[in-house]
Amino acid sequence: MEPPPFNEELSKYPPQPKDSGQNAGTKVQTNYSRVELSGKHLYVYHVSIVNLDAHSSTRGQGGDQQVTEPLVRSEVFAQAQSGSVLSKKYIYFDGKDYAYSPKSLHKHWAEPADELKITLVHSSSFLEFPCQFEVKVRALRKYDTKELQKYCDGDTRVPDSYIQGFMYAVDAIVRSCPKPQFEDLGGRYLANHRPVVTPWGYDIWWEYRLTMRPGQGALFVNIGAKSVPVINVTTNLADLSRLFFEKKVAMLQRKNKAGLEFKDWTSFEPVVRGLQVVEGQSLVGLSGLSTMSAAQMTVDGESLASYYRRKFGQDIGDPSIPCAIAADKRPIPLSLCLLPAGKRQIQAVVGPWQRDDFFKSSAVPPEHRQAVLAHGMRLLAQDDSPDLKAFGIKITPTLESVSARVLDPPRIMLRKHTAKAEPVEMREGRWEMGGKRVVESSQLRSWCVLVFGHQMGMPPALLRTFINQYVKICVELGIDIQQTSPPIKYATAWNDIERVMTEAKQLSETHGHRSQLVLCILPFNSVSLYGEIKRVAMTIVGVQTQCVQSSNVRSHNPKLLTSIALKMNVKLGGFTADLHADDLPGLSQIPTMILSADVNHTTEAGGMSVAAILSSTDVHARRFAGTVLQHPQRMEYIENFDTVIRQSLRLFHRSTGGVKPQRIIYYRDGVNDAQMQAVKQIELAAIYRGCQLIDPQYRPLVTLMLIRKRHHSRFLLDSGNCEPGTCVSGGVVSPAVFSFYLLAHRSPFGVSKPAYYLVLHDDNRFDAEDLKRLTYSLSYMYPIVTRSVTMPAALYYAHRLTGKGRLQLNRAFNTLPHFTKTPDRELSYLVPVHEALRDTMYFM
Repeated sequence: MEPPPFNEELSKYPPQPKDSGQNAGTKVQTNYSRVELSGKHLYVYHVSIVNLDAHSSTRGQGGDQQVTEPLVRSEVFAQAQSGSVLSKKYIYFDGKDYAYSPKSLHKHWAEPADELKITLVHSSSFLEFPCQFEVKVRALRKYDTKELQKYCDGDTRVPDSYIQGFMYAVDAIVRSCPKPQFEDLGGRYLANHRPVVTPWGYDIWWEYRLTMRPGQGALFVNIGAKSVPVINVTTNLADLSRLFFEKKVAMLQRKNKAGLEFKDWTSFEPVVRGLQVVEGQSLVGLSGLSTMSAAQMTVDGESLASYYRRKFGQDIGDPSIPCAIAADKRPIPLSLCLLPAGKRQIQAVVGPWQRDDFFKSSAVPPEHRQAVLAHGMRLLAQDDSPDLKAFGIKITPTLESVSARVLDPPRIMLRKHTAKAEPVEMREGRWEMGGKRVVESSQLRSWCVLVFGHQMGMPPALLRTFINQYVKICVELGIDIQQTSPPIKYATAWNDIERVMTEAKQLSETHGHRSQLVLCILPFNSVSLYGEIKRVAMTIVGVQTQCVQSSNVRSHNPKLLTSIALKMNVKLGGFTADLHADDLPGLSQIPTMILSADVNHTTEAGGMSVAAILSSTDVHARRFAGTVLQHPQRMEYIENFDTVIRQSLRLFHRSTGGVKPQRIIYYRDGVNDAQMQAVKQIELAAIYRGCQLIDPQYRPLVTLMLIRKRHHSRFLLDSGNCEPGTCVSGGVVSPAVFSFYLLAHRSPFGVSKPAYYLVLHDDNRFDAEDLKRLTYSLSYMYPIVTRSVTMPAALYYAHRLTGKGRLQLNRAFNTLPHFTKTPDRELSYLVPVHEALRDTMYFM
C-alpha cells in the first residue's frame, strides 16, 4: 500500500505547553546527564566497501559483494584512510555504514564532489589471502549545532526529521567509540559495580546502554543499566554445565526420578552458542551442541573417544552427553572445551530453573539501582577519548534532577452490601476486594470443567474442592453463579482438541441455556496446548474459556481464585470497579470513544505482523470490542484502519442506544521516532475516512496519543520509588512536542518504569492537566487486578489481543504464510472470531 499524499496540516504536532513542569512541587532524580556539544557542524558520510577479488572467501554467489564483517570493514577503511585525502581531516567510522567528521571531507575531492573511490589490497587474519577492495565514501548530510539548540529551545520550525538524523549520528559516535573505563564484551559495555556472585557458574554484572535525547534547553544522554550473567567458571564447559543443571538435578533427585535426559541439553545450547574456548594456542568459536551424544559420534569411521585417545592422548569425559560444535562443524567434547583464563564472556541464557533466582538476584532496591546508574555516568564522563573531543562532546558526570508533580488518584467505586457503588480506601495505587463486590456482575448459568489428563492425576474429589472454593470466592465478589456444581469431563487424548471442546460445550448446555464457559485444567505449562485450546474455542466452537494449571488447582490460592473470578466476570459481560465521574474529565458529559491499537511483529513464519484495534462500546470506557488484522511483515502502520473505525462507530452507536461519539481519544503503542510521522499521517487520515463512511458530514474531534514503554528513563526519590501518579513534563521531555512521563503504578520490587506519552494531534484542545488526569485514571480500569497498571487499560487489551490474534488465524504456527512488504492490499485482512464471541472481551 502506498502512503497517502503528504498533508502539511497533519504533519504538525501540538507544542509543549509553556508552563509545562513549572508548577511541579517535587524534585525527582533522573538517569539523564547534560551534554555539551561545542562543535559547530557534524558531517555524515556513507561508506561502501566491496570485495573485488572473485576468489575471496567473502564473495557471494551474485558477484562482487559488500563486506559485512565489522572488523574487516574497520581494517579496510583504516587502510584506505591512511593513504588518501581522508587522512587530512579527522573522521570516525562506526564499522558499519557511516563515517562522521566535524569538518567537511569532500570539498576538495578531485572526483565528483559528493563521492570518493579508493581501491586497495588488504590482508588480515580474517581473510585467507590478500584481497582487493573498493571503498566508496559518499557525502550524505551536514548538521548544524545551532539548529539543535534552537530545537531544544522550543523552535518548532526545525524539522523533526532533521533532529532525528542528528541524534542518530551523535548516538552512533557516543555508543560505538572505545570506552576503556568499561569492560567491552563484543561492543557491550559492562562494569562490575556491586556484582552479585551466584553458585550457578556466573556473576551478575551491569551492562550500560546510552541514548542521546534532546531535552528542554539542552542535549541529554540517558544511561540505562541492565543486569547480565557473566561466566565466572575458569575451567571447561563440562564444569559449567554441572553448575547449570545443578538445581534441576537436585529437583529430580527429590522426586526420585532419573537424571538428566538428552533432550534437557537443548536448554544449555544457547549458553554454548557464541562462546569462545581454547584449542591449542588459539581461540575457537562455538556454534552450538551436537544432536547426539559423544558416544554416538565418529571421526572418519572411528569413535570419538578412540580418536581423541589415539591422536591427543585425552579422555573425552562423560560419553552420554553431547559435544560442542565448533564454527567449522568439528565436534569438541565438553570436558576439553577450556574456557580462556582472564577473558570474561556473557552467558546468553540462564536455564528455566535458574530464571527466578536470576531475577531475584538482579532485582535490586531503587537506591542500589540509582547508585549503579550514577557510577556508570561517572565512568562515562571520565572518557577522554579523541573521538568525543574531536566532535566537542563533553558529558556532565552528575545525574540531572527535574521537577515533577504527583496527580491525585481517582476514586475507585465498588459495591458493598447495597446496590449503590461507593468509594473504597486506596493506598499506593492498590485496593482490597475484601468485603466488596464488583460494580457489574455477570450471570453464570451453564459451564463445565474440562480436565486434560487422567483421574489419577486430578481426582474428582480434589477438583470438587477447587470448584467449591472458586464458587465461594465468586459469591463473595457478588458474581451470580447459578450453577454451583458444573459437570466435569476428562480428556486423555489431545490429538483432536476440536472434538473435545465441542463435547465439553455440549455437556455444559443445560436447562436450555447455551454454554457460557469451559474451565480448562492443564497438566503443565504448554504453549502449544494452550494455543490450540484458544484457537479452537475462539474460531470454531465459539465458547469462552479459562485455563488453569493443575498445580494451581491443588493449591487453590485465594488470590489466584480471585484473579480467575474477576477475569471470568469480565469475559461474561461484568466489570470489576468503576471510577467517579469527576475523575474521567468530560468522558460521560461528552460522548467519547476510546481507541487503542498495537502491532505485534511475531517470530512465526519469518516474522508475520498482527495488529489489534480496540474501541470502547460504552460511555464509561468499561467495555471494549476488538478487531485483529493480519498484514505485511514488519509494517508498523495499520492498513484497512478506516474499515475498522466504521465498524467501531456502528457498535458504539448500537451499544449506547443511538449515541454517536463526539470525541475520539486514540492511544497508539509501539511507534518509534522514525515511524511517528508516517503513522500519524496514515492512521489519523483513516480515522477521518472511517467517520465519513458513516456520514459525509460526521467528523468527531480526535486526539492521538503515542505511548512508549521501551525506553530507559527512570525517576526516583531519595527515599526510593516515586509515588503512583508522578508526572514529569519538563526538562528531559521533548522540547517541541506536547509530551510527558507518567508513572501510574508502583512496582512491588525494583524500580518502577514510567510510560512516555506524546500528543501527536489534538482536535479537542484538551487542557494539559485534564489529559494527564484522564490518562492516569484510565490506568485504574484494568479489571483483572485491584491496582493501577503502567498505562491505560485499553492499551493492555490491545497487547492481549495481538497475542490472541495469532491464534485466531485458525492455522498452526508452522503453516502461517510468510508476508513481505508489497502494495498488494489483499495481504491485509480482518481475522475473524466466532460470532458467539464477537463484541465480547474474549481476549482477557
